[in-house]
Amino acid sequence: MKDYKLLLAGLILLLLVIFIAIFTWLWSSNRKNIDPLPIMANANEPSATTQDEVNTLTDSTLYIKAEENLQAPLDDIIVSFESRYPHVQVLASYVPANDLLTLSDNNSSHNKRTELVTNVDMIIANDSLSADRLTPLQTELKSAQDKINQDKANIRNTDAVETDNAEARTLNSFSYALRDKQTLEGVILTENTAAINFRNFLLSSTGQDILEKYDYYNIEGYKNSVDDLFNPTSRAQKTLNTNTVNVADALSNGE
Repeated sequence: MKDYKLLLAGLILLLLVIFIAIFTWLWSSNRKNIDPLPIMANANEPSATTQDEVNTLTDSTLYIKAEENLQAPLDDIIVSFESRYPHVQVLASYVPANDLLTLSDNNSSHNKRTELVTNVDMIIANDSLSADRLTPLQTELKSAQDKINQDKANIRNTDAVETDNAEARTLNSFSYALRDKQTLEGVILTENTAAINFRNFLLSSTGQDILEKYDYYNIEGYKNSVDDLFNPTSRAQKTLNTNTVNVADALSNGE
């Protein structure tokens, strides 16, 4: 009987030691995970940058040309967009309508982009941009790209080697708002991913709410109730037919 008690006590002691060891290991591992990252003592030392941050910073500037009467709503939208995308800086220039659809831009802030096809990533109009209106711009864009391809070929001096020539972006306008029953559109000119993000932000509920403050009608009836969207009443159906633009079509264009 005495041996049985000693054996039981030893077993309990062994289990207690194992439990303490497991608890200590778990506590130590968890502490490593919650410890703050080390802070460099010297501000001049290079900080570590993840690959995701590098990719985010690649296209850190977005150049927009817009009609001058859009400055108030677009400035408001740009502030909100930059708070959502802190690594993207938006530089907008506002011009008269007759200067909108052209690649020529003497803005000194664009000088560092002279090696690109165009100094503008996106154009935003205060009216519709039909295919006929975009044709001269498309021609100008193609000519600029052809010149760049030729310059690259001359620099490489590869007469016998075929080079991969880049093609100018095909211009397709996208709708972003309605005003006075007219569809307002923009167009993306470059492959800058920030332009796609800004276009999507314009079409988001946040962008549409800002535009509404300046008397631009929402596209796709963002203010309608869910029931009206899926089971439109005669009033809601009439509103959708006359005062909305299809979001899917807007998103599919301009890419």
